[in-house]
Amino acid sequence: MPVRGVVVSVIASILFGAVALLGARLDGFTSEEVTAWRVVFIVLALAAVHIPRSQRREFVADAKRIVTSATRILVLLVCTTIMWFQLWVFMWGSANGRSQDVAMGYFLLPLVMVLVGRVLFRDAMSPWQRAAVIAAAVGVLAQLVSTRSVGWPVLLIAGLYPVYFALRRWFDMDTKHVFLMEALLLLIPAAFFIGTGAFVTGTAPASTPTLLVVVGLSGIAMTLYIMASTWLPLGLFGLLSYLEPVLLLAAAVALGYALGLTDIFVYGPILVALVFLIVGGARAKRGEPVTISGQAVLTTTGTVPIVLPTAAELNAK
Repeated sequence: MPVRGVVVSVIASILFGAVALLGARLDGFTSEEVTAWRVVFIVLALAAVHIPRSQRREFVADAKRIVTSATRILVLLVCTTIMWFQLWVFMWGSANGRSQDVAMGYFLLPLVMVLVGRVLFRDAMSPWQRAAVIAAAVGVLAQLVSTRSVGWPVLLIAGLYPVYFALRRWFDMDTKHVFLMEALLLLIPAAFFIGTGAFVTGTAPASTPTLLVVVGLSGIAMTLYIMASTWLPLGLFGLLSYLEPVLLLAAAVALGYALGLTDIFVYGPILVALVFLIVGGARAKRGEPVTISGQAVLTTTGTVPIVLPTAAELNAK
């Protein structure tokens, strides 16, 4: 087992969990302003990844391919908008006592991805994936019975993120170079919220040091996560990604969310569903994680998408 990659991946997951935990301690800053600063550090992390000349060449090639297509430009703008909301709801949930909803969204995300792959791309579902979807449905049903609703952050994460990945896959835009383009576009709203935020227009809030820690951890976690993605086999990297929603739920509990008896019937089946996905992934011949049309799709609790090539694509290079 590549110990270095495992350690780096786990550290990145822990750092993203710390970001969620510290996000509740940013009094004086709006969720929009915190998101804006996170965007800046994410851009810096992605730019560092693109320092090698080969990466810059690939970035330029992808950029030319997109700017010469009106359809791809539109898709890029749509995906960029979705990414802003994903980054924002992550910080908003921490600041507004809704971290448990964010955690639920990330618990359900891999399962929704399986359904999207099946419905839109005709991906075959293994018995383990079918069992996972059924178990997750039990958890969602328990949530509906107990609260008669599902929090909108859950729908935003588990509903919009699959749209994001599906669009990128449909239009052949699922690379880290395109993600850098999205991050660069996000600098536009980020500049607005930073320019009109408390840090610039007024006296810096007392929580400013915490803000700097949060955005710094975001950038470090992003860099570590990308490093881990290059050091680990696809299957192992995918399995490690399931650690992250568990850490988010732990952060919600640390922030005061009290787990009750009802939560056992909600999170229990969903945790079982994730176990089914993990076991199914480990038993698969190639050990690949949840896919959309064969594309390995991995996400972080910091709402940063990592889309890796499939084994076939790697062999073709």
